[in-house]
Amino acid sequence: MDEKAAEYGWAERLGLLLKERGYTLATAESCTAGGIGAAIASVPGSSSYFKGGVISYFTEVKERLLGVKHDTVKRFGVVSREAVYEMAAGVAKLLGADCALSVSGVAGPGRGDDDPEVGTIWLGAYVAGRFAAKKIEKDFGSRHANMENAVHEALQLMCRLLETMDYTP
Repeated sequence: MDEKAAEYGWAERLGLLLKERGYTLATAESCTAGGIGAAIASVPGSSSYFKGGVISYFTEVKERLLGVKHDTVKRFGVVSREAVYEMAAGVAKLLGADCALSVSGVAGPGRGDDDPEVGTIWLGAYVAGRFAAKKIEKDFGSRHANMENAVHEALQLMCRLLETMDYTP
């Protein structure tokens, strides 16, 4: 299966899990620029569970709109487990969703003075107070490839979190 097919396969799987559980989903994206939301929305019927998302490149937007604490940014940076947790919890609250996916990282090819290395990306998956995170530390050679990998990994992370949670229909 090629990368694109795998990506949308995970989006379809996520949709089935969300529908099965009656959950809704929101996204908070920085370095993927809406790629996660686009993958989710590509699945027919996604409007029944995908509430929407916030693309938040500026730290100010992460703080003001998503509720990321300024202290979190100062202590850990915007590319951190702590930041993606607050982004996910914030967008879930903002959009009234049961679940949220968040991502913040350095897609490249350049980086700021205070940024981690290119390819460093944190992903967060939030479900009703439960949180899972994953750190990617690999430059796949281009901005586009780094972004695509993050989308794919984020969808997998949410599927795996949902699959490990107790669920009784």
